[in-house]
Amino acid sequence: MNAINQLLDTLKIEANVHHNGQYCGNWAVDTSGSQKMTFHVISKGKCFFKFDGEAIELNEGDVVFMPSDAQHCVTNLLSSNLTVNASQALPMTQAVEEESTGLVCGNFAHQHPVFEKLVTQMPRLIVVRHNDNDTVGRIVELILEEARGSNQHTNVLLNRLADCLFYLLVRSHLDVSNGVFAAFAHPQLNIAMELMHQQDCNQRLSLDELASAASMSRSAFSNLFKEVVEQSPMDYLTQWRMTQAYRWLADDRITTLDAALRCGYESESSFSKAFKRVMGIGPGQARRD
Repeated sequence: MNAINQLLDTLKIEANVHHNGQYCGNWAVDTSGSQKMTFHVISKGKCFFKFDGEAIELNEGDVVFMPSDAQHCVTNLLSSNLTVNASQALPMTQAVEEESTGLVCGNFAHQHPVFEKLVTQMPRLIVVRHNDNDTVGRIVELILEEARGSNQHTNVLLNRLADCLFYLLVRSHLDVSNGVFAAFAHPQLNIAMELMHQQDCNQRLSLDELASAASMSRSAFSNLFKEVVEQSPMDYLTQWRMTQAYRWLADDRITTLDAALRCGYESESSFSKAFKRVMGIGPGQARRD
């Protein structure tokens, strides 16, 4: 697993498909307000997506994805004063005489403080057309197939397919001009990033070793890393280790002392201070979340 996949895996983003149905007549839907990343897949027919004063026509197989929760409207009418979320959807398996629009709607939940920093590196809206991307298109086809044959609003397979869709969208649409993901794409910094992510947390990694991996002098490496990532190399290394520590505390419920030792800290108190500085919460709260 390369470093970027390891980072995304540690953040544990999980999809929740909360709607799978079709709308008839005139209708308008807004799923904002969850404080989560939102997505819509058009599983049948066509509609309009209104966002930031623009109206985008969407057709069967198209996907819209909003990394940050934002007000929007999916509707069958380009201009109307319809009350949003007033129409009742029918199951996808129910035949209708008039034309209808099928929607698969969901969001992506996460429980990791670091993820908010990564969301800022993504556009506010991603629109993927059915034939834009072969890999995304194959996942969308599977989502469409499952959605059309399901009587349920949600099911496990739709959630897992949506997970795949998320990772593909993130990988394809990250801003790599600066920030963490820019370092992964950088011809010199990426080697140092891989080294940081491959190294065991309890093993000390010096600035000299990172600079040597990038075939740069210590000062040149430090300056370039800070310019691209907007953090010093050692600050990022600490952040990555605390990112892993958060998972151990939240998922495995290990003690703060065990987390400290795994991260190479000899003192529980010094680990706790570093954890709270990076994560914004203490180890105890992470264990309770």
